[in-house]
Amino acid sequence: MAVTPNDKYFARNVGTTGNTSHNTPSIRSSWQRCENRYNLDPHHLKPPIRLTDGEIKQHHEPLEEFLIHTSPIFDKLRVIAKNSGYCILVTDSRGVVVQSHFDSTAVRELASEGLQHGSTWSESLTGTNGIGTCLATGKAITVYAEEHFEQSLKRFSCSASPLIGADGKPFGALDLSTFAQGNKLTQGLALNLVCETANQVEALLFIRAYSEYFLLEISPTVSPYGSTTTGILAIDEAGNIAAATTPALMLMGIQKRANVIGLSLEALTGVSLERVDAANGNPLLLKGIQSPIPLCLTLIGQQQKQARQKDITSPQVTPQIEMTDSPLIQIAGSEVNLKRKAAICHRVVDKDISILLQGETGTGKEVWAQAIHQSSTRCEKPFITLNCAAIPESLIESELFGYGSGTFTGGLKGGKIGKIQASEGGTLFLDEIGDMPLELQARLLRVLAEREITPLGQVKPVKIDLHVICATHRNLKDYVTQGEFREDLYYRVSGVNISLPALRDREDIKEIINTLLNELRMKEKIETPVTLTSQAMNLLQSYQWPGNIRQLKNALQYALCVRDGLEIEITDLPDELRLPQTPTDSRPSVPHRVASLASTPSSELSLENTEKDLVIQSLEDNRWIVTRTAKAMGISRSTLHRKIKKFGLLLPGEECVDE
Repeated sequence: MAVTPNDKYFARNVGTTGNTSHNTPSIRSSWQRCENRYNLDPHHLKPPIRLTDGEIKQHHEPLEEFLIHTSPIFDKLRVIAKNSGYCILVTDSRGVVVQSHFDSTAVRELASEGLQHGSTWSESLTGTNGIGTCLATGKAITVYAEEHFEQSLKRFSCSASPLIGADGKPFGALDLSTFAQGNKLTQGLALNLVCETANQVEALLFIRAYSEYFLLEISPTVSPYGSTTTGILAIDEAGNIAAATTPALMLMGIQKRANVIGLSLEALTGVSLERVDAANGNPLLLKGIQSPIPLCLTLIGQQQKQARQKDITSPQVTPQIEMTDSPLIQIAGSEVNLKRKAAICHRVVDKDISILLQGETGTGKEVWAQAIHQSSTRCEKPFITLNCAAIPESLIESELFGYGSGTFTGGLKGGKIGKIQASEGGTLFLDEIGDMPLELQARLLRVLAEREITPLGQVKPVKIDLHVICATHRNLKDYVTQGEFREDLYYRVSGVNISLPALRDREDIKEIINTLLNELRMKEKIETPVTLTSQAMNLLQSYQWPGNIRQLKNALQYALCVRDGLEIEITDLPDELRLPQTPTDSRPSVPHRVASLASTPSSELSLENTEKDLVIQSLEDNRWIVTRTAKAMGISRSTLHRKIKKFGLLLPGEECVDE
């Protein structure tokens, strides 16, 4: 047979080291694709591309449900990988790594070599490699050492298998990688592991997708080479094959799914559905299939018919709350940005989409969570709150899941219902979710996926109609990077991210002050309206509020108690508001000369004139550029704009530079 230039190129770069597996047709074909179809040069390839966090999330979200449901399978593989010195990569159909595990210290260096979360391993970009070539061919493969097309990858050994969905189509790949040692033959175990794991994943997804069908397991009577691989068939009520897993097709020697879909079970296997059903779970030997290995068929599941639609003649209609009158819209006030966020919450409030509220301490995250609950169809059900930072780690688990009778010494005699179960049909609000211990995060992830809990000390799980809203003042993305928060849980709880602004950055601060003052007056049963002097109002509007709305509420409550008349004077406000403010990590640094204005014991007119002069001076020092001036004064741009308008510092037609 004539040797082509491609063959010479392959032999020169890959060579033959006495291991004939290096010249397998699949590797050779991949190299030819790299050179002829993708126009790649092994000596001038860039390292694998790593996507941005936003791009990674776009690739991760479609597989989020899959990763949660299959976590027990991957957890078992992680134990083996850790003990054997491998890392685990899970990718989508484009070769983007959406989940990675470097549990073995021996392979953590691989992360710095490019085998990391968000890296892209498409064959058309990176050349011959385990993941890319697996996805390109749709077959399991090991790419060992010099078989890699790109030079820097020749130190690695990568074994990958396609991940196949219930529809029979690949949607990603599973890869085990390590540093290449010895020869390729030693990687047989890794290839078997990824294939077995991929088969388990496919079986799990298949069973979930065809839970309403008769599910039959097809397996060898004697497993060759210790393999535990089995296939599954989904049979409809008429006894016809509705679907089959890839291992089932392989065991029966069938190349294409289309060749069996619609066939009767009896015509294909020689065994009728009635016989399988009558066997009560005992395996039946198949006679109709031409296979070198004796196969048997076992009933493993039977359809669970459920009513998918309610009687259309008398539909159950749940009353919807008008959006304009909902607590969400009311709590957003006149702030345009918050009204937009309230509208987003309204769109998802009755969907199976999780909401994560983020913001500084005191910005009203729990109030927002209550408004979301009250604006939903769950408003008549319980709203249960658990602050993950306020409960000792040893008690959080029992608080969440509850416990059975006799579980703890000194526990309640009849056991205790946990917060999750108590929120049945309503809303569970997990405040400060970022402070939840890692071990408990794994359990919460399973609960969110399976919608069932197992109280401590009990075995039988309890189904839960669960809706969770989470909140945190921490940057969860940083926590994920630091390994302090599970990445899969982060994407699970952050279906919609609502960031609540700090009080100092809100445009409607005056409206908030008046609303809170009126609410507190009503609570204290003060019938006569109480107002703020303009001097006190100016101080409240210009203060930085490190404690946000909570601090403002406390200040107003204090002022209501100590006032003498129907007006709150500046001297009625807490001393800390009238003293120079100390910069904190959560807000910009405030120059002493700005903060000290509040403590000036002069008349209201004198205070305003002094403040006006200060604003003018700051604007001139920063060439009337709003952003620079606001930063120098330690206030937000919106607050500075209000002061410019308040003091009439611009003539008609003039404007500041806002950059």
